Amino acid sequence: MEYEGKDNLDAMSEAHVYNGYLLNNLKKSIDEPQMKILDFGAGKGEFADKVKFAFPACNIMALEPDETLLQCSSQVVAKVSLDEIDDDSLDLIYSFNVLEHIEKDTEILTQLYDKLVQDGKLVLYVPAFPCLYSEMDKKVGHWRRYTKSELIAKVQQAGFRVVACRYMDGIGWFASWLYKFNKNSQGNVNPRLLKIYDKWVMPLSILWDKLTLGSFLGKNIWLEAQK
Repeated sequence: MEYEGKDNLDAMSEAHVYNGYLLNNLKKSIDEPQMKILDFGAGKGEFADKVKFAFPACNIMALEPDETLLQCSSQVVAKVSLDEIDDDSLDLIYSFNVLEHIEKDTEILTQLYDKLVQDGKLVLYVPAFPCLYSEMDKKVGHWRRYTKSELIAKVQQAGFRVVACRYMDGIGWFASWLYKFNKNSQGNVNPRLLKIYDKWVMPLSILWDKLTLGSFLGKNIWLEAQK
């Protein structure tokens, strides 16, 4: 399986403030040494590598069906299918901007539930607000953008108990709204504009999230759940 949005993925790898924001939030869920962790839909594997660097005692696996995409270090175990992973074996599964690519997302959530130990954790980060669906969503193969209620319902249907659910990148909502009506975008990310946004706007968006507690608006949804 080959991912269609490699150019956008390459551009996003340069969004250091944005990616650091996600990583810092994820670190809060890694509260025990030697946890067994899965990056579901790892892309190039940069988050898996960063988690391994921050928590060297943890067993980190990166699952990515596009074998040509994954470039993680030898310290991370590469997987291409959930079938390669035993049930009741993982302490934490995180997935950043992946679930929206899967048509039958509830079925995958159920499979992820089965892979976790009792009280194991799930962290999801997905695009929010169907009204923001744009050419970029189409280009990279998104089936949907989520509402909070839809995501919570699907996670609960899979058997999980939702612990937290909030919006992230509040100012990104307005940027995504403007992008939606850019007739010349063709679904591409402009690397130069992305770097400007990441350096100057993203810190303000993080502050927005803190002030609003993620309750108002956001380009994405962050959800934490437990088996």
